[in-house]
Amino acid sequence: MSHNPIVARPSRLPPAEMKSRLSLRKKLVYSFITTLLFFAVLESGLALVGIEPAIDTSDPFVGFEGSSPLFVVDSADPSRMVTATDKLAYFNKQSFSRRKADGTRRVFCLGGSTTYGRPYDDATSFVGWLRELLPRVAPDSNWEVINAGGVSYASYRVARVVEELTKSEPDLLIVYTGQNEFLEERTYRDVRDLSPLRRHITTALARTRTFTLAQRLLVGQSKRVPNGDRFQMPDEVDAVLDHSVGPTDYERDDEQRRRILEHFESNLARIVHLARGVGSQVVLITPASNLKDCAPFKSQHVDGLSAQQLADWTESYDLARRLDREDKLENSLSAYLRAEQIDPRFAELHWRTGRVLLKLKRYDDAQAAFNSAVNQDVCPLRAISEIPQITRRVAERLNVPVVDFEQLIGQQCRQQFGHSSAGEEFFLDHVHPTIATNGQLATAIVRRLIEMGFVEARWAPNSKMLDEVARQIESGIDARQHAIALRNLAKVLNWAGKHLEAGSLAMRAVQEMPDDPESLVLSAAYLNETGRVDDAIEHYRRALRHRPDYADAHQMLGAALVDRGELNEALAHFTALAKLRPDDAHAWQMLGAIHAEQRRFDEALPNYKKALARKPDDANIHYNLANALGHLGRRVEAIEHYRRAVAISPDDADAHNNLGVMLMQEGHMNEAAEHFRHVLRIRPDDKMARANLSEAEK
Repeated sequence: MSHNPIVARPSRLPPAEMKSRLSLRKKLVYSFITTLLFFAVLESGLALVGIEPAIDTSDPFVGFEGSSPLFVVDSADPSRMVTATDKLAYFNKQSFSRRKADGTRRVFCLGGSTTYGRPYDDATSFVGWLRELLPRVAPDSNWEVINAGGVSYASYRVARVVEELTKSEPDLLIVYTGQNEFLEERTYRDVRDLSPLRRHITTALARTRTFTLAQRLLVGQSKRVPNGDRFQMPDEVDAVLDHSVGPTDYERDDEQRRRILEHFESNLARIVHLARGVGSQVVLITPASNLKDCAPFKSQHVDGLSAQQLADWTESYDLARRLDREDKLENSLSAYLRAEQIDPRFAELHWRTGRVLLKLKRYDDAQAAFNSAVNQDVCPLRAISEIPQITRRVAERLNVPVVDFEQLIGQQCRQQFGHSSAGEEFFLDHVHPTIATNGQLATAIVRRLIEMGFVEARWAPNSKMLDEVARQIESGIDARQHAIALRNLAKVLNWAGKHLEAGSLAMRAVQEMPDDPESLVLSAAYLNETGRVDDAIEHYRRALRHRPDYADAHQMLGAALVDRGELNEALAHFTALAKLRPDDAHAWQMLGAIHAEQRRFDEALPNYKKALARKPDDANIHYNLANALGHLGRRVEAIEHYRRAVAISPDDADAHNNLGVMLMQEGHMNEAAEHFRHVLRIRPDDKMARANLSEAEK
């Protein structure tokens, strides 16, 4: 009997030396790859079931206190939606059907005050133009064009409105945003405190569907990121300018600016994702601004300038302005460039340089200077250069149609004037287009909608059609409405420190409303500033005839009359001002000053004392009161108030000199001499102080 040989099989277990070849590093790599594959499969699965990343539907850093809707059911007609009453301070009144009828194309236009239609309203906005143009180019559709532009709304507030509008069956969202990104300072106060690592991790997590799912399961906030790291903003706009007398509260903050721009880009992407989530198309618009005819709102010197550098800068800057006024343009430009070498971040310097370059027909250099002025503005109420760049980048990355309004206006300006630095020919102020410019934007939007196939046009917009729409829109504005809009715009500019621009608009308002007190006062300030003092005084007087209790008119007219030497009439107006504003220290101080100028020092004293009671740390009031006391021979009291004046304002040479004279009269020669020496340190060529010092040292 034969036997099969026994065959020895190799062990299934690898030898010990083979086990050791799988290093810890490779194990970690394999584990990492396996984890990545797991989450990739999980992300794909979550996408299939419709879960979107949190960052696409909710802001990871900013939340809102309250959630009052923009549109509510119309109580008079429950079949329609209407703008909520509490939103009418920021939005136009609009209405649309709750259920979109077959054949209806519903278009929402979103953004800030340009979309709203400032300084007028919806009728003259690019939205109003669209409402008239679309039925003309595509009459086969029933068009609903709704203006959802909110005054002072930045992109994060626009995105919040989009969240609401996704429930209203939109076919198209047209988004013009970017001018208000820096308006609400408190937006990023808490975000600023987060470490960069924590901020980036939060953002990265919010971009994943896995994080969104975990958040819904564990936190219970459907489609929203946790509130812990999100700054809670008020339900409506809370602007920095609302808490100040102008742009003074703004300070340069480069890190804050960088984060605002990051947030802007995130908001644009979120708007697109929200719209696409409900099948709506989106068109983005790059914002355009007045470059050549709007000076920066606030300029600030670069940190670290020495006293000598600041003095050299001021000398060059002042020289450049004088040479510009004398039309010595090349010399002016050289002086401006010398100042720029010392401080390249003073915004108004760039704007003035641009004006000179424009006169020299160096158009590209002028545009670069104007853009620098916008970018260096510490109170950026115009879109800085990165804003339209980001808009274009998001549009390209997400394959979104864009209407390049900034480029459109630049090209139009070049065709008409040879340069691309748009100004008052296209804008009423720093950002708000004229009615005609709104028409140009609307036309560009319609043409883009035709190109993308959203509008099946029978006819393209043509000059005849545009003229017809322009006549219809302009006929809806009466002269008084037009003037009121200009006056209101002038008030905003005046509040923001743009007094000459405000006065120019007010002059136009006065032409249509010759008896409007506010327009008269604003225009009077402009007339006074430009040397037309008689006309200014007449405007103030007209304003007071129509509104006798107009305190600002009394104050400004009184000041103009003092400058003219008409003291009795000035006294009457400051007396009226003191009655209207009894807590106004300036009114009482001016009453004292007028009495003192008339050598009625005993009548000046009680007015100065009332002023001092309201403003006890005002050096000028102490100084003027001391002068009056001195004239009345009350030297001891005068000395006390002069001392208070120099303590508050140590570099007031006149106060030191007068104090020295009083001390000398009281026999305090050594102390008097010290004050005369102080005057000479401030004003080395002061002959009176030198003579007084010699007298005190005898």
